[in-house]
Amino acid sequence: MSFSVKTVVLTDMDFLMTELAYKLFIFLCMIQQGTYGMLIHYNASATAVEGQNVSLQCIVEEDQNVTIMLLEWIKQQKENEKNDQKIVVFHPMLPTYYFRSGSLLETVTSSKTGKLQGSILTLHEVTVNDSGDYICEITSYPNGSIKRITKLQVTEPPASVKMPYPYGFIKEGDELKITCSAIPPPLHYKLGRSKDKTFWLESSNGEFILPNVTRNDSDVYICLPEWDSLVRNQQGLNATVELTVNFLDGIECNTSSPLNVSAGEDVVISCIAKASQHLQYKWMRGDTTLSLLDTLSLTSVTSDQSGTYKLTAVFLDNQLQTDMEISIHVLSKQSEASKSSAYIAVPIVLLLLGSNVL
Repeated sequence: MSFSVKTVVLTDMDFLMTELAYKLFIFLCMIQQGTYGMLIHYNASATAVEGQNVSLQCIVEEDQNVTIMLLEWIKQQKENEKNDQKIVVFHPMLPTYYFRSGSLLETVTSSKTGKLQGSILTLHEVTVNDSGDYICEITSYPNGSIKRITKLQVTEPPASVKMPYPYGFIKEGDELKITCSAIPPPLHYKLGRSKDKTFWLESSNGEFILPNVTRNDSDVYICLPEWDSLVRNQQGLNATVELTVNFLDGIECNTSSPLNVSAGEDVVISCIAKASQHLQYKWMRGDTTLSLLDTLSLTSVTSDQSGTYKLTAVFLDNQLQTDMEISIHVLSKQSEASKSSAYIAVPIVLLLLGSNVL
């Protein structure tokens, strides 16, 4: 009997141990399902350059049958920090609560069911100090709290120098503003010229003003930022821009005004204006355009063509313009005959006067 009783006791203990083991197994399975069974889309790691915006996602797969009750984003503490830094908390029934500025939380919902699936956290204009581990915590039913960690690495941008072409049309007499910028910010900026080696300006903010510029200021300008000696691999970096100061001189022609010509003659007037760009010419008499060249050609002129002729020279974009007028007098044959008679009559009169005196 003792053997039989002993056997029964052992069987009960085995049964109890088996039941406990089974329940523990089920519990572990539930934890396993809650921790690893939910498929979550997230960034295991992310990189950015200072000044950029970074978006970190944490979204439950759409076919997961869960109800999300709370979303949290936390920056994990570093070695020199005491506590984790909460960034934002979202509850479907309450306003989004931000613990620090410079971030934006965008919630994601299912297009099929309309249920909350997760969120996207955007960090604006990150710096090197924003590097670290970011915890996305999703509290849901029936799975409870689930966390995912994204390691963000923010680096300094590569050194660069920029000097854009000044805005607008530059002409003689203008005040010219040249702007230079550099990353990382230098101690100061220097501005030089390619042709004029003696020209040097210095600025603390990268802005240079050249007053009353002339054509002689046209050149390739060089911006040279200067950093302190601790900044590595950046000394000598520069940016260049070629600047043209536009000009338009007066018109010069191969004849002067007024121009006297005989009827029936051909008239050719050639003019030119010195300028920094290609010019467009226009000859006009009154409202009539006669030529779009720098030369005016008139064949076998008549007295009807006597008058004032105007030549205009402009840049193609009409930024600069100059003009001149030439008066043409066409002499008829009668006028020329009268003039010749007058020339002949004068000596005859003088001769007669001389004879009377004698």
